[in-house]
Amino acid sequence: MVRQPLSLALALGTVLALPALAQDQADTEPVASETLTVKETIDPGPNIFSNAQQWGGASSIQVWSAEDLTYKGNMTAGAMAQMLISPDGTKAYGQSTYMARYTHGDIEQVLEVYDVETLSIEKEIPLPAKAAMVAAYEPYLEMSADGALVYVLNATPATSVTIVDVEAGEVVQEIPTPGCFGIYPALEGYKFSTVCGDGSIATFDLGEDGSEAERSATADIFDPDENPIFIAGKRVEDALAFLTYNGDLITLDDSGEAVELLDTVSITDGVEEAWAPGGYDLFTYSPTAGVLFVTMHSEPYDGSHKNASEEIWAYDVERDEVLYRTHVEGVISVTATDAEAPMLYAVNEHEATIEMFSTDPEAKFVLKHEGSVDSRGWATVIAVAQ
Repeated sequence: MVRQPLSLALALGTVLALPALAQDQADTEPVASETLTVKETIDPGPNIFSNAQQWGGASSIQVWSAEDLTYKGNMTAGAMAQMLISPDGTKAYGQSTYMARYTHGDIEQVLEVYDVETLSIEKEIPLPAKAAMVAAYEPYLEMSADGALVYVLNATPATSVTIVDVEAGEVVQEIPTPGCFGIYPALEGYKFSTVCGDGSIATFDLGEDGSEAERSATADIFDPDENPIFIAGKRVEDALAFLTYNGDLITLDDSGEAVELLDTVSITDGVEEAWAPGGYDLFTYSPTAGVLFVTMHSEPYDGSHKNASEEIWAYDVERDEVLYRTHVEGVISVTATDAEAPMLYAVNEHEATIEMFSTDPEAKFVLKHEGSVDSRGWATVIAVAQ
């Protein structure tokens, strides 16, 4: 018996099946065509934002529901993007780098202004090609108290700050900040401070249009050799607050001409084992509750300051007391709502997720895990808009 090649047998089988296939198609209702649509706006409700920063391509500002972590969409940005969200959550800003050739050649840097409701770019403002190309942190892109000016951190590696008039869509000036890093705007006016490598904090007081700047400095705020501070700075009531590598909470008054030290307390006093803060955007404060939430790790050592959490501590600022230590592994950045029982949102580096926790004031603000979702990229900054 002569065997037919397998390919020929399959072909013959297909031909023999064609009449039946044609009959089946004739008896079937025609398939209605599908019209693809795009939602004009994202779903309503409070949002959280994460900066999915990329170094080998486009970054994106991710938008999630603060109620249940439903993904709402994203706003695309360039490489090594920094993220800033307006206090009311209606505008987002991205400082982006666009490279014609990744290995050499020119770069283009811009400040992109987004409408959050439609996830669309409203404006693109050219910047001097000096913006710091580093991992994302909140103090690298900030705004004045009234939102009129945006401040962009530069590093060439010489440090400076670019002042941008958002309404006019143009750069006003560049302010040299030698030896200093980070931007911390005052609660009123157009002044900002910056942390310097010698342990001092410099302050620059701008004119209303951002075109003038007067510098003042305060020395001996922290010891950069024995107990340096994390670049993440937060508001604790009206004070500007920082955490040190050893676990000290430093509060400053930046309302005057120069920054003044208010207080230094250790959040690890009375703890038998060795613990220290660690992470990126590693602490957050909820004013109504009066509680600071800090990502902490055990057995700290020189160089462990970016270690992800093993616990998140709830710290009562007024009473100078750690209320509760919740076991939470892998968290590097946190943000909290302003409420009597605040919600806490976190970036988990180990699991590559965005996490949501509720808190219980009756149980000393213990955290209860309420959900998680794929973070859709590596993030070090997370923000909430209520």
